[in-house]
Amino acid sequence: MLSKSFRAVVTATAATGVAITAFGDRYLLVGTVVAMLGIFSIGWPGLLGLPARRSSVVLLLVALAAAVGTQLLTGDLAMVAVVYGLLVVAAFVHELARRDGRPRLVESVAGAVTGMAVIVSGVGWLAIGSGASAIGLLVVGAVTLAVAAVCTSLPLRAPGGPVLTIALASLGGLGVGAVVPAVGMTTGLLVGLAAGLLSAAVHHVLGRFPASGQPMPALAAAVLPVLVCGVPVYVVGRLLLLL
Repeated sequence: MLSKSFRAVVTATAATGVAITAFGDRYLLVGTVVAMLGIFSIGWPGLLGLPARRSSVVLLLVALAAAVGTQLLTGDLAMVAVVYGLLVVAAFVHELARRDGRPRLVESVAGAVTGMAVIVSGVGWLAIGSGASAIGLLVVGAVTLAVAAVCTSLPLRAPGGPVLTIALASLGGLGVGAVVPAVGMTTGLLVGLAAGLLSAAVHHVLGRFPASGQPMPALAAAVLPVLVCGVPVYVVGRLLLLL
């Protein structure tokens, strides 16, 4: 059984990978995000205990390829949102194609659609772009996620643990934003607040799933906070930094 400390270490490592690859060639960041999306796509159906897991994994991998490919080809996250709408239709088609009596139909559709939403949010990291402001925003987002991950590994009960996670992630964003002039303290604070809120919620909720102690589901749960922060970080940057 893998503990929440293991998930926290993986989350911090994934966030650090985003920060490091932000300074390199574009394909390094793309490779990092795609790797996280791949891990999530394979482990998510098992984490939720969805029926028809193999076909659900295939569906999520198709969603990964479609979302990432659209972002790389168009450079427009709005087009990825359009693709997401088509993928939701594909989720229903997937259920119609099942030949197992379709047990737990609603749960299966909801799990697949939610997984696709996480994939689209993860693509938000690629939509941030390049340049000093974009790199600074990627670094701030990664650092605050790493801070939040460390906080979630502490043996603190609610509400102390989540409150500490949100507070320290926000302070971390504020501090990094002050050091990175291209980002600024306001943007850093908002990014840290989003990272803290999402990380605390994800680790609290998904840690209750029985499969969260198994290898692939645990990895999916670990990279989820990083992926789900992609679009919020992009939106903050788009609004405040005019990326």
